Amino acid sequence: MKFLIQILVFTLMFLSLPGVYSQAQTTEPQDPETKEELSTERDEPADTPDSKEISKPKAIYNYFKSHYDGGLVFESKNGNFRIRARTRVQLQFSVTDNDTNSTDTDLFVRRLRLKFDGHAFRPWLKYVLQISRDKINLDRLGETSGIQLKDAYIDAVYFKKIFPRIGQFKVPFNREELNSSSALLLVERSIVNSEFAYARDRGGALYGFLGKHVVYGTSVFIGDGIQGTEEGTATGSNLFAARVQLNFGGELKYSNGSFPSGGDYKLIPDFTKEPVFEIGAAVVGIPDLDISGKTPDSGALVERLSELGIVRGGVASIAADVSYKLPEYNVEAAYLGRWIDPKEGGGETVYDQGLRIQTGVFLVPDLLEAAGRGAFILYDTSPEAVGSQEVLQDTSLELTPGINVYFTKNNNWKLQFSYSYLNNTFTQRAPDLNQKVFRIQFQAYY
Repeated sequence: MKFLIQILVFTLMFLSLPGVYSQAQTTEPQDPETKEELSTERDEPADTPDSKEISKPKAIYNYFKSHYDGGLVFESKNGNFRIRARTRVQLQFSVTDNDTNSTDTDLFVRRLRLKFDGHAFRPWLKYVLQISRDKINLDRLGETSGIQLKDAYIDAVYFKKIFPRIGQFKVPFNREELNSSSALLLVERSIVNSEFAYARDRGGALYGFLGKHVVYGTSVFIGDGIQGTEEGTATGSNLFAARVQLNFGGELKYSNGSFPSGGDYKLIPDFTKEPVFEIGAAVVGIPDLDISGKTPDSGALVERLSELGIVRGGVASIAADVSYKLPEYNVEAAYLGRWIDPKEGGGETVYDQGLRIQTGVFLVPDLLEAAGRGAFILYDTSPEAVGSQEVLQDTSLELTPGINVYFTKNNNWKLQFSYSYLNNTFTQRAPDLNQKVFRIQFQAYY
């Protein structure tokens, strides 16, 4: 019993010590500065583990910001993530007058595009994703190209002297095709582009900048276009392409586009702030093209092989282009050639060639522009090449004047008018085929 009482007394004395100690601290004489320091310490909340646990997490909008930069942009505040969403709509009305005394009118959505670009994880890891639904005829809504994946690629621009691109993108070949359809000088591309371009394919490339004036690209593709199949992937040889471009007069920068030349050398025909001069050269090779199982994204090439009776053959194409741009004036010229070496069917080697010249002049700066283009294709119809074929196309001529009205001092919002005269001649003294096409197109790109 005594032992328990002793324990109880000892416990009470122990528990009262903090109070005695606190009272002793309070009764000690203190100077004003010490009192102020103690008061400040008591007023500040203690950073205890409990207070950390009950603090609320930051909302997601504290880590991201948004703004408009040619499209709606969302990006992280640390700069490692960025996505820009852009929409493009082209509404076109056309009237076509044929030699058969028939006139066709069409009103349709020429292009409907949704594009995402930006970077992920690091600012140098760029990407582009673009989907489209083109040629939606408003009179016959069932007639459409359907939804297509146009571009889907990644650029790792860690070193600008050499960097890789992988995915689905445009073949680095002729300038007119690499020029985005949102920034064409006239409503449509030329007949030369339709005949010789390779458009898009799936593969990989190495691009780079050499100094302040040179940009290059070399690539290898499956060679089966954007609608490729497993059978096409395993058939024939790949498509190889390379392009080099010399630039003078402006500032060369990287551009996340069909070809990486940007700054003052972006591949658009107008709206430059500095006088710039550009020279480009490119080559494409398909050593063994079997059109029974593989069709590149160039319908004209497949049609050309078919009409010549060629099932398999080697294809090589060259392109040379030059461009001179001033703030109020621009001019472009391009020469393209294509060899087809038959391996199954057909006759001797065929060489087709095309020439394009176009120019634009601002009648009112950044608002009203007059433009014009001439294009000519000479098909190889020599007896050694075509044999005893019946009627083949011999030449094709295009003359197209146009007027452009720009609403935003760039190509984003514009109204274009063009009138094209097309003349096609044929072998075996077949009659010429003439066509006249008037087009009006409105574009909204935001």
